[in-house]
Amino acid sequence: MVYRMSLEPVQPEILNPHAREGLIILCDHATNHVPAGFEDLGLAPAHLEDHIAWDIGAAAVTRKMCELMGISAVLAPVSRLVIDCNRALDAPGLIPPISDGVVIPANSDLSARARDARVKAYYEPFHAACAAMVQAHLDAGKIPMVVGMHSFTPEMNGEARPWHAGFLWNRDPRLAQAMIGLLERETDMVVGDNLPYSGKVLYHTMQVHGADHGLPQTTVEIRQDLLATTNNTDEWAALMADVLDECMSRPDIAAIRHY
Repeated sequence: MVYRMSLEPVQPEILNPHAREGLIILCDHATNHVPAGFEDLGLAPAHLEDHIAWDIGAAAVTRKMCELMGISAVLAPVSRLVIDCNRALDAPGLIPPISDGVVIPANSDLSARARDARVKAYYEPFHAACAAMVQAHLDAGKIPMVVGMHSFTPEMNGEARPWHAGFLWNRDPRLAQAMIGLLERETDMVVGDNLPYSGKVLYHTMQVHGADHGLPQTTVEIRQDLLATTNNTDEWAALMADVLDECMSRPDIAAIRHY
């Protein structure tokens, strides 16, 4: 199969671009969209609906939170299988040739030129928009909390994942541990601290746009079977909004600190 190497840039979706409420959501696995010219990456349609192509439900939670809270968000424009915006440019999984055992034909033996075309068309516009949103808040005198909105499959490699939600962090635990504490106090949920993934291993978007600025930041992971309906995503959005509202009122969290 032959794939185009000259691509038109696709801009990310920005919600409430002029809001300066002190909270920004970055959703880097928001969509399963594969642009024209890629022939669905050589995959069956069912694979593009699966968790390998996007974080199911994450965009819906993000949109509802923006509606409830009047906050800003940046949503990535293409599937993580086209290019994964939550990976460093030198990371092996930036353009995955295989995901959860599924071979991605269009990503095999990719030339440097084809790789760079995807970076310029999809990855760079997303990260430029994230950087601009953070800077706009700082210029307005706001210290924003930066939240990555993700979801995770209920089972991986044959093992069930018991957590209802998890909060990831690298060197700065402030926001993650505050949200964990609030959920454990107010609900009977099983909550992961750097689970089901560790922010010490995978944290690119939050590191670049949050931690590197000394901003309070965390990646939120919600189990995908709990996001199966609009009612589910609305309920999670309301819960996350309540928790983050409380965190935003705490000066020990809403401050610039470099770790």
